[in-house]
Amino acid sequence: MPKLYITDTTLRDAHQSLLATRMRTEDMLPIAEKIDAVGFWSVEVWGGATFDSTLRFLKEDPWERLRSLKKVMPKTPFQMLLRGQNLVGYRHYADDVVERFVEKAVENGVDILRIFDALNDLRNIKTAVKATLRAGGKVEGTVCYTTGPIYHNDVFVDMARKLEDMGCDTICIKDMAGLIAPYDAYDLVLKMKKAIRVPIHLHCHETSGMATSAYLKAAEAGVDIIDCAISAVASGTSQPPIETLVNSVKGTPLDTGLDLTQLAEIAVYFREVRKKYHEYESEFTGVDPNVLIFQVPGGMISNLASQLKEQNALDRMKEVLDEVPRVREDFGYPPLVTPSSQIVGTQATLNVLTGERYKVITSETRNYFKGLYGKPPAPVNEEARKKAIGDEEFIECRPADTLAPEWEKAAKEVEHLAKSEEDILSYILFPKPALEFFELREKGELPTELPSLHKDEAAAVQASPHLAPSEFNIQVHGEMYHVKIGGTGHKGNGKRPYFIYVDGQLEEVLVESLVEVVPSEVGQIERGAGGHSRRPKAMEEGDVTAPMPGTVISLKVKKGSQVQAGDTVLVVEAMKMENEVHTPVAGTVKEIHVKEGDSVNPDEVLVVIR
Repeated sequence: MPKLYITDTTLRDAHQSLLATRMRTEDMLPIAEKIDAVGFWSVEVWGGATFDSTLRFLKEDPWERLRSLKKVMPKTPFQMLLRGQNLVGYRHYADDVVERFVEKAVENGVDILRIFDALNDLRNIKTAVKATLRAGGKVEGTVCYTTGPIYHNDVFVDMARKLEDMGCDTICIKDMAGLIAPYDAYDLVLKMKKAIRVPIHLHCHETSGMATSAYLKAAEAGVDIIDCAISAVASGTSQPPIETLVNSVKGTPLDTGLDLTQLAEIAVYFREVRKKYHEYESEFTGVDPNVLIFQVPGGMISNLASQLKEQNALDRMKEVLDEVPRVREDFGYPPLVTPSSQIVGTQATLNVLTGERYKVITSETRNYFKGLYGKPPAPVNEEARKKAIGDEEFIECRPADTLAPEWEKAAKEVEHLAKSEEDILSYILFPKPALEFFELREKGELPTELPSLHKDEAAAVQASPHLAPSEFNIQVHGEMYHVKIGGTGHKGNGKRPYFIYVDGQLEEVLVESLVEVVPSEVGQIERGAGGHSRRPKAMEEGDVTAPMPGTVISLKVKKGSQVQAGDTVLVVEAMKMENEVHTPVAGTVKEIHVKEGDSVNPDEVLVVIR
């Protein structure tokens, strides 16, 4: 029985699972050298949501994080999570972007790329696999593990064979929801060991409470590598603790050879670091066996809770959880992992809140039924497909084959701010957050630490002692925002200036005196074009609204434009996805009540068509 190897997920998946991906690079670097000295098979430091979060919330350069860590961790291989043709974003990107991204990832320090596709459609990972091998990186081909009537272990073994044939150096069984039972893990690893020659890597989350025992049974069957996190940021929706697994196999043929004293020192460090991020702690940090019933990962549950809170319908969570498996069945039983988990969860929520299944259909649901994410694992519900795309044909080819090259166009768009090819890639993946980051960098105004809540509060109280700010931590679609409201100035014309800070950025709005504002109105405060007016409520058929709260990232029409029913008029980013908003009627664009960057709510008129 061979030695058991461990990949440390502390610097990526652990804080993504527990701390909303908010850990700053400055809290990683002081301990990085000691992590490097432990002797892990690899350390996962990049990919997943970390790229998005560093740009959007921390105002850090994700590429610089990679380079900085590599300087102090030269010995241990670096690993990242790549969503196949989605890279680290939420849509498919053209092949030229995929190839360039992979090349730059390897060049900047990534040694192993764990590559997966949300539908287990292997066509969607081929370009990334070839690009990784060409760049000199190692490929960990990934099987997204899930359960359901179409799944059994032989299905996953067959996938592993195909991944090995593609040239993958290792195979990962990715159990993102913590669904794999110990004896199923034993059986699956045993069968894979007989079918393939490359090492097998098992990735689990402790959401259901079975991951540690699943790891031990998999180790008995011959699994080569397991994913764990240092105990200070382990368990719950994170991975099992490193120390627990090290001690469990100590003195056996599986002995990892890792030093518990070294690990204890690292755990002490992160126990203190975690306190800095307490405001970002997920409310779903503990073990939740319900994941075995609903098959909804902890992070997805928090997304659903946020959506329902926004609609004052949190009491309907049970209905939504019941609806998720039905929607998943309609979709052909996709694994629930980004981005399919967001698509299924959002559609289930809309089905419940509207009182009619598929009455409101998101752009991503429409694209899924068109085949723009790939081939569903099983046949879809034809009635649902008909409601989503009507008589449009399903795209049988690889989705990326329909995409034009993107690199040259993007490079020209951002040439005034981009300082490197890495910057251009950041812009392609996350245009708005990247531009905001570039502009702050240009001005020399990038934050050097987490915002000090107490310092800002003290300043506000000193300026206006009777109008101290109120502060909230609001989780929206799985992302945590710190919101602070402070009032100052004199009341005039029935209004008083109030200042809203979101993650430290100032937004000024004019609202009625706080005693006159009822809670249901607070969420509707928005800046209208040219002033501080509220948007009108939808009243007529040609009043275009968004299906869910989000941010306008693109306007496709101008005042006076002629449109046909079903045309895209704008694009809203919500739940990490770009959602096209369509006009329900043909006519002329009479009014536009939004601009790019505005936040929107479902009952507001965004565009008026008459």
